[in-house]
Amino acid sequence: MTPVPSDSALHRQLRQATKRPHHVLDHHPLLAPLLRPDLTLAQYGNALAALHGIGQAAEVGILAFLAQHPQPFDYQARLKVWALEADLAALGRQPLGLAADFPVPQNVGGLIGVLYVMEGATQGGLMIARLLQALPIAPLPTAHFSVYGSTAAQKWAEFLQFADEQATPEVLDTAVVTAIGVFDAITCHLDACLKQLGADVSVCEPA
Repeated sequence: MTPVPSDSALHRQLRQATKRPHHVLDHHPLLAPLLRPDLTLAQYGNALAALHGIGQAAEVGILAFLAQHPQPFDYQARLKVWALEADLAALGRQPLGLAADFPVPQNVGGLIGVLYVMEGATQGGLMIARLLQALPIAPLPTAHFSVYGSTAAQKWAEFLQFADEQATPEVLDTAVVTAIGVFDAITCHLDACLKQLGADVSVCEPA
């Protein structure tokens, strides 16, 4: 297969449509400390504990859809929750349960939308892992953020290839709506986790 360039029309449309919710999520109080040199163990543990519910919901939804509607896309090699659970165990922390409705793929467009967010997160994870390894509180367990290791770029290209091959206008429209919904659901979940952790934050209420 000819690799799909990272600036394919599909990628550009998804990236542009999700720019705002992606920005909001990147600056969320639970995740923003991951990029700061004064990150504490408590903040790191809080972020991982909150991310567990999202990762687990995504994996369950993706695997359930693929079991009922097989696609030319191997997700078994992309499972990540095990790595997150290993990091939490190393920190002596327990995961926080899912606190928001998470989009479940109902069709190929929905699958692509969920995968775009979850697979895209692994690309930024590598940068986060490098920053974490250089912090004064290092060494930190970073299996979750470096789960793909040297295969990250290849796996991203393979996802884009799969998505591009499926992307009729209808599929792409659904993928965009779903991806935005995933970003919003993650933000609502993290808001609820902040409240659970005792932080002062406005919690996103269900519509």
